[in-house]
Amino acid sequence: MRSVTTSDAVPQVKVLLRQTSQAVAVTANMAFVVKGDDNQDITYVSEGQKIELKCAQDKIEIYDAQGKSLGKTITATCSAKSDEIRFLTGGNSYRGRLVATANNGEMMLLNVLDMESYLMGVVRNEIGKLPMEQIEAAKAQAVAARTYAVKNRNKYKTYDYVSDVGDQVYQGASSETDVSNQAVVETAGQILQYNDQPISAFFFSTCGGVTANAIDVWKNSSSTPYLQSIRTSYNGKNFCMESPLYRWEVKWTGDEIENLIKANLPAILKDQLPSEDFSKLQTQQLYNLAVIQRDSSQRIQTITIGFSKDQYTVTGEQIRRILKGEKSILYSSLFRIDIQRNADGTIMTVSAKGAGNGHGVGMCQWCARTMAKDGYGYQQILGYFYRGTALKKMY
Repeated sequence: MRSVTTSDAVPQVKVLLRQTSQAVAVTANMAFVVKGDDNQDITYVSEGQKIELKCAQDKIEIYDAQGKSLGKTITATCSAKSDEIRFLTGGNSYRGRLVATANNGEMMLLNVLDMESYLMGVVRNEIGKLPMEQIEAAKAQAVAARTYAVKNRNKYKTYDYVSDVGDQVYQGASSETDVSNQAVVETAGQILQYNDQPISAFFFSTCGGVTANAIDVWKNSSSTPYLQSIRTSYNGKNFCMESPLYRWEVKWTGDEIENLIKANLPAILKDQLPSEDFSKLQTQQLYNLAVIQRDSSQRIQTITIGFSKDQYTVTGEQIRRILKGEKSILYSSLFRIDIQRNADGTIMTVSAKGAGNGHGVGMCQWCARTMAKDGYGYQQILGYFYRGTALKKMY
């Protein structure tokens, strides 16, 4: 496996791993040094030895494995001279440096590393563990992920990205595979541009046969030429048919759907209806769910939810969140609703029969996997989903 480029042109990025008031244990696969605010050495840590970092009175205090304090500093930086260093903390290992900073009584733990190493810890988490025959899909994902990262650098005041779905899921070297690493290396520095600017490289799991227009999914977005709805089929076959969520069905009893909506609706609509007293719903019965509008891809844009006395309108991605269960939001908004009623007209069961998984905008990852198996290169995959864009090598 070739190593990732280490050119000075590759940008360094800061990823927030966690913000906590708890102590954080750190060890590594080789010796490292902990430096303080003035870049002076605080302590030397041998290979395999553990230290603990903890925020105390707006400073980071460093402890050895026996609990002895080794020093205090506002910012503690763990680093080594070798690029082969892997810091282990929180069950994951990380390339680059770890930086702990005191912030309002809590510790912000950052991973500082080059962009390409960051992407190695992203690609698998976003598209899954792929076999070598699907590496072109992994390359397409690497370019999309790099494009997002370039476009959203400096998104926050003191770091670039969070490590969860708020940006891209990043789990460091622990989540790397040979396929995902090779995909990053072989596309190093490449991003997608439109009008010489990095694009909004949205991606998602499964389109169900058709992607969505960005402006239909997110009402505050503008019409984007490269994020239009497309049908993802050839010779009568949809590219993402192998996805386990190509087609799906979710069923609820009348009581289950009523309790679900009553639990989710206030949080979703409170900003739109700040003066609404949602507590009154507890004495009302759910009467109906009606689809009012669909977009050109047939995803639901608007539904009305009728109770005994009150009716509410829910739009866009709110629809998936209003039907959120214990684990996740509803798979997609590409579904139809079937209501079975009791003899007295009350709801007996509700079923949602749908297609796809995710918001539907941009690249369908399951389509990309099939396209890769069918011989499409990553450039063709990207061109298929982000039409009119250009591939640009930044470094």
